[in-house]
Amino acid sequence: MKNKLTLIKRSTPMCPDCNKMQIILEGEGIPFDTIDIAKDAEAIEKYGLSSVPVILIDSDEGQVKLNGIQPIEVIKELLEEE
Repeated sequence: MKNKLTLIKRSTPMCPDCNKMQIILEGEGIPFDTIDIAKDAEAIEKYGLSSVPVILIDSDEGQVKLNGIQPIEVIKELLEEE
């Protein structure tokens, strides 16, 4: 996988969809960084968040932002794009 994935989530209070997305990514063996808005509130403004989870995929062409739980096929496709 050529592009970088970041999962933006909230740990407090617990976010069930955030946990589901994290489990899906881990289960597929997809590496990702995590930004927890409970610990990094500045990320809300920085990334223009209105909900979580948010998946950011960075590539040479720019950044893709996906809101909510996403099908793993969509994520894999975006990660493999050049």
